Amino acid sequence: MHWSDYQKQAKQFFASIGLDARIEFELQGARGTHVIDVFATGSYGGIGFKWVIECKAWKSNIPKEKVMALAAIVQDVGADRGFLLSEVGFQSGALLAARSSNITLTSLEDLSQATDRFAIDLQLGQTTWVVRKAKSRLMELKRKSDEYEYDFNRLRLSSELSVCELLLQDASEGKYPVLYATKGIQFQTLEEVIAYTREVVDEAKQWDLP
Repeated sequence: MHWSDYQKQAKQFFASIGLDARIEFELQGARGTHVIDVFATGSYGGIGFKWVIECKAWKSNIPKEKVMALAAIVQDVGADRGFLLSEVGFQSGALLAARSSNITLTSLEDLSQATDRFAIDLQLGQTTWVVRKAKSRLMELKRKSDEYEYDFNRLRLSSELSVCELLLQDASEGKYPVLYATKGIQFQTLEEVIAYTREVVDEAKQWDLP
């Protein structure tokens, strides 16, 4: 891969996660001007941050010297973190130099996989929260009137929501196909599990005491 293509891919990745990413960005530091392969900025909780990303489209492992050089730039420009990207890997000295520092040694492939996993965990967490909220609501309806403690619809939906929690747990552990044995249903993807769960939640939201 040509180094310029690697830079473009890095920019696209950091832009895809919501950051302002720029290629060949000139940045003034305390000791001089630096041309950054990719410079990414963003904010979290109202606090801004800036990252310096160095792209190495090399055919050999990256040595310690490149880690030290990036660390010096990060410090000089007052960046929060530096990323040294290589799809090939890093020498042992580079790994040691980056340990306990604000330099991350990684690859675009690893970053993409980590981001994908985060997105999956976020979907699972949000859906599980919705299920538990719906179950709590059904319990609250029961407390409002003991007459409906054994109401068929309330019990059925409570049971369905509990099953949905188990289906989401299996999905989080990658146990595909996810099986709903008593109904003979197989879910091949996370999207299918979430879609089914949302249908049950929507039905639970519509049910109320007469």
